[in-house]
Amino acid sequence: MSITVRELLQLPHLQAVLLAGDTGIDRDISWVHTSDLPNAWEWQGPGELLLTNGTGLPVDPAGQVEFIERLAATGATGLAAGGGVPGPTMTPALLRRAADLDLPVLTVPFSVPFTSVVRAVATANEREESRQLLVVARLYELLRQSIAVGSAGPGLLERLGHELGVRLYLVDPVNGRSLLDNDDENPYAASLAAGFAQHGQALPGMLRLTRDDDPHQTAVAVGVPTERPTALVIESFGHALPSTVLLQHAAAVGALELAQLTARQERQRRAGGDLLGQLLDRRIDDDTAISAVGALGLALAECVIVATRAQLVDTDPAGELTRSRLPHLTVLRDGYAYFLVPALALADAGTGTGTENNTADRWLAGSVAGVSDTVGRPARAPEAAAEAGWALSASEAEGRSLLHFGEGTILLPRTVAEAEAIVARVLGPLLAHDERTGEYLKTVRVILELDRSWQAAAAQLHIHKQTLGYRLRKIEALTGRGFVRTEHLAEWWMALRAYDMLAGLGTSRRVS
Repeated sequence: MSITVRELLQLPHLQAVLLAGDTGIDRDISWVHTSDLPNAWEWQGPGELLLTNGTGLPVDPAGQVEFIERLAATGATGLAAGGGVPGPTMTPALLRRAADLDLPVLTVPFSVPFTSVVRAVATANEREESRQLLVVARLYELLRQSIAVGSAGPGLLERLGHELGVRLYLVDPVNGRSLLDNDDENPYAASLAAGFAQHGQALPGMLRLTRDDDPHQTAVAVGVPTERPTALVIESFGHALPSTVLLQHAAAVGALELAQLTARQERQRRAGGDLLGQLLDRRIDDDTAISAVGALGLALAECVIVATRAQLVDTDPAGELTRSRLPHLTVLRDGYAYFLVPALALADAGTGTGTENNTADRWLAGSVAGVSDTVGRPARAPEAAAEAGWALSASEAEGRSLLHFGEGTILLPRTVAEAEAIVARVLGPLLAHDERTGEYLKTVRVILELDRSWQAAAAQLHIHKQTLGYRLRKIEALTGRGFVRTEHLAEWWMALRAYDMLAGLGTSRRVS
């Protein structure tokens, strides 16, 4: 067993004096944490004694009361202050609150070095350290067994928790969702997300959490050494939490198991990408395709294809889909990212009403996307991909984040053939002229964008107003359309939108 506060007070060479909290002196001291930071509790582990010079204590009684309350909330064993150092004096309010919390408050004379206190605890706890080494060895043995039999992450986490006498959650600190292949609900998600954001999208040494549905139930979160921000949430079953050392080893084991899971998911992603590529290239027969897609939890009759610009995606859509446990296939080709997903996953996209079962606003965050009609059957996959690409072009032309095939402004062309016909009829003469000489298409675009202001258009084109007037007369002569009649303006607008949509597909040369 660890040395207790009572036993520490009985060591004559330390000359420690108890100031408050005599009802808590039988608490075990797992370690001594030294700090003079004003927020020392953020690095304090359960069962640890905080040893301080007191320079980080607030001056005012209310601030000192908050300090002792936050320290007690960490599961600390007590507070020991060194004497003879200039700094705030511990107030009666602090001592009264410590007594209420059963938290021992000690003082150590200036003549006794802090190292003496640390050495006394370390020497007394050698037996406890040996026990902890056995527990650490057992944790890694559980990991070895998990890898050997290929068991999933949730099972290992449950066994780790049983070994430590706690419940463990391996989660994304941004939203508190589990990172493993399970549906465990993390009851500390809101508290974790708030604390993570408060610390600048980072986890402190140990973050105290309160249960979302019961503020009296608490847990702690420690950072897990992984590439993405990851937290291990530890919830006790009514007794003291394991030591900080054991929690850090548990976090390391969690990181290794998460790496195993990520490797399995990456293999599945690549296999899914190969399958979608075969569908888009018609290199797979219908029966095989239906069976293979079904084995991944998808039904083509209920799926759509989503297209985004691969180089413009700010997030990791495929990774977000995997973490949300939403079945999908993903492939990158020709500058596009194509996703085969259930249509229901996009039901509320762009409305801000996404839920745990509807993740579109999360995995498409920061990107512009187009959505096809329902795929239906394997042979229609290439057509659905084309529809998604066309809807993406419409999204870009209208400045929207997401459009389904056929949606958008009613005047926009629905198909590539319609767009090509409009461009040929309205812009064809200008495009033919611009291939030889001139910038007539650019002139049309600028004059419309600037609401037909000759002065502003001439300035942006870096030409004289008389030169602009000549160009506009030449454009009208070539096309039969000017810039006064409403019908002509509407035709210019539709033709330019169609041209931009075709340019988005790489079927036309965009002039801006």
